[in-house]
Amino acid sequence: MKNYKLKVFIYECLLVFILFFALFVSNSLSKYLLFIFLALYVLGLRFLINLKKTESIYQKQVTILMIIFALLYVIILYFLGLYSGFFKSKLQFSVLLIFNEVIPIIAIVILSEIIRRYFLSFNYIVYFRRKVIDLSQILAYISAVLLDLSIYAGIYDLTNLDGFLTVLGFVFFASLSSNLLFQYICRRFGIKCLIFYRLITILYVYFIPFIPNVYIFFQSFLRMVSPYFIYLVITRLYSNSEEFMSYIDRRKVLIGNSFLFIIMTFFIMLISCQFSFGILVIGSRSMTGTIDKGDAVVFEKHTDKSISIGQVIVFKNNDVKTIHRVVDIRRVNGVLRYYTKGDANEKMDVGYITDSDIYGNVLFKIKYIGYPTIWMRSLFES
Repeated sequence: MKNYKLKVFIYECLLVFILFFALFVSNSLSKYLLFIFLALYVLGLRFLINLKKTESIYQKQVTILMIIFALLYVIILYFLGLYSGFFKSKLQFSVLLIFNEVIPIIAIVILSEIIRRYFLSFNYIVYFRRKVIDLSQILAYISAVLLDLSIYAGIYDLTNLDGFLTVLGFVFFASLSSNLLFQYICRRFGIKCLIFYRLITILYVYFIPFIPNVYIFFQSFLRMVSPYFIYLVITRLYSNSEEFMSYIDRRKVLIGNSFLFIIMTFFIMLISCQFSFGILVIGSRSMTGTIDKGDAVVFEKHTDKSISIGQVIVFKNNDVKTIHRVVDIRRVNGVLRYYTKGDANEKMDVGYITDSDIYGNVLFKIKYIGYPTIWMRSLFES
């Protein structure tokens, strides 16, 4: 029996190793090749693990509920698009697109959920510091995250910081959050509801020609928090009474998570710079003494308020946001010209800017919090 469990565990480890290796050759590894590999892997699982067919009496209800949640996710994105606008999708719908992208993604999602079901039906228990750890469930979680990364592999450019952060937030962190929910639902209600939910939230971009131009970190945030709220609803509706926490514990968790949700929402609103306020990291020493490199400044979007001499502003300089002080203002032919200078610079900036170039007015600075961003950017630039 021990030898059998060890063989299954090694077979599960093999999947994690291969998926991890595949991420480094994602440009040459096609989705069809991944599909074929997963299909063969599932055949191997069928010989190793005797999967008992169990079906929850709530499976149909939860499946409908998950479809509703998936549609709500898409609706919320397009509702946000009414504010942020839309752009035309680069994915032109065609038979070739269905053959090259849609079909293999459907196959990969279905096979990945079958693999999850097999992994969760098998237990490989170890004891660590008097705690029971099921390594098979951990491997199910890791392999699911790696498969999510494989689906999105090749879409984003990982050679620059923006692409790396997009994958980190939109794919990796969102996958960590989503798969915690998926593990729970798979154990309780099966995989059908998960397949419908995942296919809707992944494939809508292939069928709708216009995509909401929602800031990528808002989408990442939505993808990270939505599984938590889905979990709350499902556990409220379908958990056994003994699984519920006490009312006081639930209230504490709800208050704590609500507070965290508000803080994260406020932070994302700042870094998106798409609302009345924004935040920028200082990457140069032109304002040293007033605002140092590594500091972050919070600014208010420029409206019709008049700009005065001595005010520190954010303005566009060759499509780059610059933070300098206004040192002179002149009116020429009825147009205000603003002349700027960095406090640590000896000379004024070349030329002038107008109201259309001004992005915002600096309100205050936060010391040192921008250094991680500067460090990460230097890694990619080097």
